[in-house]
Amino acid sequence: MRHSLAAQINNLITLLILVIVGITPLLFSSVTTEYFETPKLILLVAGTLILVLLWVFSWVLQGKVLLTKTPLDLPLLLLLVVVVISTLISDSRYVSIFGNFPRIHGSATAMITYILFYFVAASHIKTVSQVRALLYALLISSTIVAILTVLSYLGFYLPLPFAKAANFTLTGSSFSTAALLLLLLPYTFLNITNPNKQISSIAAVGLASLFMATIVLIGGNNNSGFAVLLSPIFLALYLTVALSIYIIRKHHIDSFLPLLAIPILISVIVFVLGYLPIGNNPFNDKRVNFPREIQLPFATSWQVSGQSFVKSPFFGSGPATYLFNFTSFKPVDFNTNKFWNLRFDQAFNEYLQILGTLGSLGFLAFLVLTIIIASFSWSTLRSHHNNLEKSLSISGLVAVLLLLVHTSSPVFMVAVMAFLAMLMGINKQLSGKVEELTIGIKASKLTDSPTMQGLIVGDILPILIFIPVMLFVIWGFWNLSQSVAADYYHRKALNSASTSGIDTYRNLQQAETLNNKIDLYRTDLAQTNFALANAIAAAKGPTEASPGGSLSDKDKSDIQTLLSQAITEGRVATVLSPRSAANWEILASIYRQISGVAQNALDFSLDGYGRAIQRDPLNPTLRLNVGGIYYSVKNYELATRFFADAANLKPDYANAYYNLSITLRDKGDLKGAVAVAQQVVSLLQSDTKSPDYQTASRLLSDLKDQASKTASGSAQITPPAAAQNSALQKDNLPNVVDLGQKPQVATPEAVKKNPKATPQPSAQP
Repeated sequence: MRHSLAAQINNLITLLILVIVGITPLLFSSVTTEYFETPKLILLVAGTLILVLLWVFSWVLQGKVLLTKTPLDLPLLLLLVVVVISTLISDSRYVSIFGNFPRIHGSATAMITYILFYFVAASHIKTVSQVRALLYALLISSTIVAILTVLSYLGFYLPLPFAKAANFTLTGSSFSTAALLLLLLPYTFLNITNPNKQISSIAAVGLASLFMATIVLIGGNNNSGFAVLLSPIFLALYLTVALSIYIIRKHHIDSFLPLLAIPILISVIVFVLGYLPIGNNPFNDKRVNFPREIQLPFATSWQVSGQSFVKSPFFGSGPATYLFNFTSFKPVDFNTNKFWNLRFDQAFNEYLQILGTLGSLGFLAFLVLTIIIASFSWSTLRSHHNNLEKSLSISGLVAVLLLLVHTSSPVFMVAVMAFLAMLMGINKQLSGKVEELTIGIKASKLTDSPTMQGLIVGDILPILIFIPVMLFVIWGFWNLSQSVAADYYHRKALNSASTSGIDTYRNLQQAETLNNKIDLYRTDLAQTNFALANAIAAAKGPTEASPGGSLSDKDKSDIQTLLSQAITEGRVATVLSPRSAANWEILASIYRQISGVAQNALDFSLDGYGRAIQRDPLNPTLRLNVGGIYYSVKNYELATRFFADAANLKPDYANAYYNLSITLRDKGDLKGAVAVAQQVVSLLQSDTKSPDYQTASRLLSDLKDQASKTASGSAQITPPAAAQNSALQKDNLPNVVDLGQKPQVATPEAVKKNPKATPQPSAQP
């Protein structure tokens, strides 16, 4: 009876693995903060918890601990240990646990889940029929993904607001879709020869053609023409096709050559139509307007990961903390990149991601893991096994290559873990490198029953393992349910942000109550509190027509309460994620915008911006904001220094030069103001019809008139960085918020002059 129930449990585990692998690429939701990765990981975490519980329960029923030993066990276990230790010692522990929210992938939770999923799958995928069932599940979901991706590319969208984009794909990203199709492409190619009747040759040709066409459409980078042929996804496509053809050649390739040529020919036609500007080609226009994913350049990523490794050589900065490494260690040359104002939370590839966040030990474990995968796959590929095994081996090699050219994603990791489990299972009898083993602890006790001859013998290890595992699963589901509910309310808050501030406030409060460790909820609530207070001040505060305003005592009390909550939430966010420059920037911005109702608010703002600069030292925008604060209090010396800092960090930053020119004018340095204004005009002259160019030209003309003494005074131009953006910045408002003792402002050092900046602004006050 027990063994029969154990067999049913094992069948249930296999079915659940099929469901997870098949549904994950398709799953999305509009009720989570992030529509794609979050619901996929919710399914994966919940499914893996159930799988682990059922797996251990089957041990209890069988009376023994039954494990499948594979070559990947040791590096995966080492990686698991490094992830746990790195998380525990990280100074951004909650980010490491939950992820750089709303991105959960890369967190300790996600990485542990992937590893556990592999161990369960590797222990239960043992037969060819199970492998084929998994491949069929992946083929069905991948076909749906590919069809909808191509339709979106061509302008035919699902009837969902967030799906109306050319780059919409069910996996959540173009890379995830391309990677999934690349992993399955060897199986379709090798079935064109149809030696084992797994899928028909016609179906295999159709699937290979669809997959290759989709990869060509979305897998290229921003290069045009033939240069795109060297993009990473295209290189992976070449490897996949080449290895597949290499294997097929042994099966009378001449007989199948026409069928093999069809998907290759179709992909070539798609490339020509999409990437070569031939006449009036609408397909080329779609390619030009297709939103490509932005990937951090390798050189920048190498410097960031290297500097992070130097700082934390053994265990890194913690899972999911690459964003903080990027802001801390990015090179100044990055400011010449067209994406200079973005903060990247992912490296160029998975190896640099691991090196920066998990240190040398995590990198070593991951490197050994991928070497074993490549070696195992290659040895299987060269042996005389059937095409099913060879297709899985090619997929293993492709997975390693994809990790070299890009960071991973949830869909990619689930697919890779499934392919590895299938590869290990199908090689179990053939290679001798995958084997089953049992471990146990025998227990015995005396009994008075004459039929048992006074002794009962049993294995208690499964029971000893099952109890803590059951408690862990219950704890895991409780935390998962709380996190999912919190994310649901956060999405509701975002949906109501443009229509009802009160609903947004209430939903954010509910989200924070359910999961108070997510700093994003805190910063959103801080900004919502400020917005509500500012709305009251804008509606009833002093105006030119009514200098006294119409603020009642209740209004003042509401403003005080809302602003106090805004400051508290902002401060807590900086405690939850102390390395986040964005959190300090948000807090500093709130301080700045309440300067009319809070004494010393600008000092707190300067301190907040100073701490943000400590965490993002080469960000010119932060320096620009500090310069604006100093200008607003007529401290032109320090305003000049920080505007010059911004220009020195980014020599083509027209906004910094514009603000600097006005400050030099008000400081009395007309000659310097004219020189800097000329630099602004020079930077903007590529588009002489733009409003920015016209504004800069008027400033230069006005400054020249003053310098030649043909104008008695200057136009009253205020630097944009010093403009008031809040109704709570007005001087005639009552102080209603007590911020506490005036801080010792964290003032960063001046930036050295950049030789590329011509003329060179002074960096000294």
